[in-house]
Amino acid sequence: MRDKDRSCFRTFIELVKAAKERKPLSSDELALRLDLSRGTVIHHINKLIDSGIVVHEGNRYLLRVDSLKQLIQELKEDLQRNLNDLEEIAFELDEKLGL
Repeated sequence: MRDKDRSCFRTFIELVKAAKERKPLSSDELALRLDLSRGTVIHHINKLIDSGIVVHEGNRYLLRVDSLKQLIQELKEDLQRNLNDLEEIAFELDEKLGL
């Protein structure tokens, strides 16, 4: 794995550990625990937020749910909703194009 991938994974793992106690962590706490710069941690947190895995509470971050199993279930539901939306759009486009 590239270094960036490894530091993102380490950030994710720290958030998984904190989720067990439902204890949000600040970017400073994560940076200290991981021996990374705060900027690097914030970069990875933003990627995790954009992907729907992490949420922001005040100046702290945590997984959007309490467990990995729950996280996977919610991500599956998100994906299914997106696929349903795409299917509906495709149907409408096919009708407009006479297909």
